[in-house]
This record gives sequence, C-alpha cells and structure tokens, in this order.
Amino acid sequence: MSLLRFTLSRTLRYLLSLALLCTCLGVSAQPLVRIGSGEWVPYVDPQREDGGALARLTREIFNAAGYSVEFVYYPWDRNLLMLEQGHLDAVMPYSCSAQRQRISECSDAVVQGQIVLFQRADQQLAWTRIEDLKAFRIATTHGYSYGPQFDAALEAGQLQVQQSSKEDTGLRLLSLGRVDFHPQDRAVGYAMLRRLFSPAERAQISHHPRVLNNESLHLLFAKGDAQANKLREVFNAGLRRLTANGELQRLQQALDSGDADQWSSAP
Repeated sequence: MSLLRFTLSRTLRYLLSLALLCTCLGVSAQPLVRIGSGEWVPYVDPQREDGGALARLTREIFNAAGYSVEFVYYPWDRNLLMLEQGHLDAVMPYSCSAQRQRISECSDAVVQGQIVLFQRADQQLAWTRIEDLKAFRIATTHGYSYGPQFDAALEAGQLQVQQSSKEDTGLRLLSLGRVDFHPQDRAVGYAMLRRLFSPAERAQISHHPRVLNNESLHLLFAKGDAQANKLREVFNAGLRRLTANGELQRLQQALDSGDADQWSSAP
C-alpha cells in the first residue's frame, strides 16, 4: 500500500510539474486548429478582437469541443495552396466549388452569400446571361470563385478580366472607371465601400440588380486526411447545434441586414 501511495504521489508530482512547465512556456493542453483566412468584412475582420462574425462562430464551435484556434491571414489562393500542402488544418470562408473539391472536403453550409456585379452608378449596363459579360471589362480577385458559370467562362478565357490579389482593387478600378464590373459578395462589397471609400466615392458605385450567383460559404478541410475529417465532423456537429438553437438563423439575419454586430450581441 505504501509503495502504491509513493508511486501515485510521484506520478502526481510529475503531472503537476508538467502542467506548470506548460503554463510557463505558454503551451496549451488543448489541441490547436490552424485556420487560414483573408480579410473579408463583415465575415472575417482581422482588425477586430473577435475576428469578425464567421471567425467568432468558428472559434466558438471548436472551443466548445475542446480545441483552441489560431487564425492566419494570407491571400485567398495562397490559403488553398497551404491547405493542399498540409500547412493548415482548414481555410474559411470559401464556396464549395468543383475545383476546390479536388483538394478539399467542404463543411456543411455556414451562411448564404450573394454574388452581384458592382458597377458605376452612372453606367447602368445590361446583361442577362454570362455570354453578355464578354463585352465588358471585369476586375476579379485571385483565389475567388464567382459561381460555376462565371468560373467556367473565366477559365476558358472568354472574359476580359483584370485580376489582382488585393481585396479592394476591384472596387478602386471601378471607381476610377477602368473597369465596368467587379463581382463581389454584396455584404462584403458594401462593407468595403463604407470602410475604405469616401462618401463621394461610395456614391459613384452601386450593384446590378441581377444576381450573379447565390452561394453558401463553408470551411474547407484537407482531402483524404484522418485528422482533417475528424475536425470537419466536429465543426459540422457544432453547426447542427447552432441550427437547432436558432443561432445560425440569427447570424444570417444580421448579415442580411447589413449589421453583423446584431449577432455579436445575441444571447
């Protein structure tokens, strides 16, 4: 009995010493999920303490399951490359395009986005089909998907596009009159205009009423990886819980209203 007590006591001292060492070194006992993203206000905002609406939701889901989360911010196409190379556990928020499914597994839908064509307010250009867009100059962003039809026309070289890696370049080119259209998520486009453009510049830009693509936004996890599959299951379970208690619906309503902080203050 005394030997057993001695062994347990020594084991306890070892575990306490290990815990103290981890605390001193800043090591968390929780497994870490490393997620790549980009600035995409109001969905993701690196300048905010909570990281924006979808970053906050993602962190809360993983924290509730016993994981800690680290967000890193890179250009959208680089995030995908790092995911494919195994340097990231997931990337977000992305649409679940066929091209991306070649290298990743998509989570269940988090929220619904709407891609529209931003244009100058003094140029109400007419289009009804993707083929009609061949006549216009379009500013796009590297790593973006704008829907299967637009992506296919872009890949086939059928569109006049000017691509850049910076989020705001398309709207700036539009403001200067150097392009005719800039496809963008509607909530993101107007948030960017409010944040980065003067009132006079904002007044020059609106969006075409025809929707280019309705899309759901997801987390993408590495394809064919056991740990990634486990993380995807954990995340999807959290989404189901938030759907059941109405949180996802409240988040969608806040995003659609133009004020994502309505959800930040939700109980």
